[in-house]
Amino acid sequence: MQDSDESDRPQRRTALVARELAKLDIDIAAISEVRFAEQGSLTEHGAGYTLYWSGKGRDERRLSGVGFMIKNSIANKLQNLPVGHSDRLMSLRLPLQDNQSVTLISVYAPTLQADPATKETFYTELRSLLANVNEADKILVLGDFNARVGRDHEVWPGALGRHGVGNCNDNGRLLLELCAERGLSITNTLFQQKARFKTTWRHPRSKHWHLLDYILVRQRDIADVLHTRVMPSADCYTDHRMVRARLRFSIKPPVKRKGPQMKRLQVDRLHGLKEKFQDKLSERLNRDEDKWQTEDPENQWQQLKTVLQETAAEVVGNSSRKNRDWFDENDSSIDALLQTKRSCYQRTLSKPDDPPTKAAYREACNTLQRKLREMQNKWWTDMAEKIQYFADTGNARAFYEALRAIYGPTHRIQAPLRSSDGMKLLTDKAAVLHRWTEHYGDLFGDKRRVEDESIRKIPQHEVRTELDNPPTQEEVKKAISKLKCHKAPGVDGIPAEVYKLGGDALLERLTGLFATCWERGVVPQDLRDAVIVSLYKNKGEKSDCSNYRGVTLLSIAGKILARVVLDRLIPTIAEENLPESQCGFRANRGTADMIFVMRQIQEKCREQNMGLYAVFVDLTKAFDNE
Repeated sequence: MQDSDESDRPQRRTALVARELAKLDIDIAAISEVRFAEQGSLTEHGAGYTLYWSGKGRDERRLSGVGFMIKNSIANKLQNLPVGHSDRLMSLRLPLQDNQSVTLISVYAPTLQADPATKETFYTELRSLLANVNEADKILVLGDFNARVGRDHEVWPGALGRHGVGNCNDNGRLLLELCAERGLSITNTLFQQKARFKTTWRHPRSKHWHLLDYILVRQRDIADVLHTRVMPSADCYTDHRMVRARLRFSIKPPVKRKGPQMKRLQVDRLHGLKEKFQDKLSERLNRDEDKWQTEDPENQWQQLKTVLQETAAEVVGNSSRKNRDWFDENDSSIDALLQTKRSCYQRTLSKPDDPPTKAAYREACNTLQRKLREMQNKWWTDMAEKIQYFADTGNARAFYEALRAIYGPTHRIQAPLRSSDGMKLLTDKAAVLHRWTEHYGDLFGDKRRVEDESIRKIPQHEVRTELDNPPTQEEVKKAISKLKCHKAPGVDGIPAEVYKLGGDALLERLTGLFATCWERGVVPQDLRDAVIVSLYKNKGEKSDCSNYRGVTLLSIAGKILARVVLDRLIPTIAEENLPESQCGFRANRGTADMIFVMRQIQEKCREQNMGLYAVFVDLTKAFDNE
């Protein structure tokens, strides 16, 4: 699936394969020779599939690689992350109804000409993986085994059905031995059908068709397999045909999240609809003003949040997915080209030896490849001109938005985490979330103890009674004006633009909420909660939590209240206690000032021929550990 300019196949094969799977209504596909580096995932929103893969390192030659391509409706139900065991083995545990589970294993076995040691290593790893599967789980082993198992079903009862193809070779015996040992059955050989619905690969020299790709299940679960057959009509630029199995499985629905799911608002439209938004918001806020004043802070906030969310969604609407790349923007044209290629391919299936039919199919493939590259080149040229225009006009936000668009689908890091002691690899979603909770709890938890004697040594200041006064509208308005636009909102999904353009009615209601919080000493939970996003630092092991940087997304309303408190503390307390060398988080001071000071000190030390000693302290460790 790697895109390459030297390849004779079109770009974005992940999108092409996903659209072919959607056409055939395939729920889960095991894919071989993915050839992507390491482990990760990629979502093709247009076709509605997510690819999970496992391959070799970025610096190694990648000729193998396995993966799963799963419908997004099913991928969202996964309780466990797909686990890549090597570039030839990947497993996935899927929950079923009635407290059952099925373990799927995507495989890509070595070829017949491969080194015997390589084959032995592969089957040893596969045996180990099968041995670790829960005995109560159903098993599905899918992939390219590069093996011919033949049709001696009497020699291999249970493992081989009555409807095999051809003769057995050395790789086939290795596979049959594995099936007999682990109680597996090759479902391709269980159903009587034409040879064209059994064979999956055509030898380039002899032109004979062979069966190399298999779907294996436990022998006790054969009744769950309704049918297994080859899909000759599937055309994904591969010399292997797709094998499809229809199974009697019912996937367990995921646990529903509590509360409504927030959608991103089209905040860019809010400036043009400012008056309409303020009128509707003022009308809704005035409806329940008397009842609102008698509520506690939590209920007041819930009512205000609901009004803001509903009014903003009604006025500006919710935004669709951004950063559509060249493939998505030309979706209709690409579908027409794919349909033409499919029609030509269907004719080659009915007349495989007809030269004009084969020539028409080759021409359709060449046309698709040429048109896709033309679309891609034109899109890149247009984007380059647009990015240059944004750079010349100083539109930094649009510039970076365009840069994000040119990267296409996002490759997500798909790696399990290690437990706190480093001995166990966690793949279950619940266990992974618990590990993150444990990590950030240790990182940000307050475990320090302060002696009473140390507290008594701190100089005492006179009591500032003015700090006890509730926030005023002027303070709240000033705090709102300091908010930065185009930032990700917190758990409530309300961006800063809503507060900036909400008008006097919203300012008055928000000030009343803060006053109630101030008087009762209670802050709503949404204003205290935070969403932490973990970003990999591109160094170290991906399963180690310490190699990730946590970015915290706070509620905008909580930021406003925090800014009101900060604006009071800085002029009254902070300026009296902070040393002159403290430049961080102070007005009219910053990193540039400290760099200037360091350079001046360096120059003076050189002039006086004096030594200079600089100490660098990791403040994260200093603040977060005893």
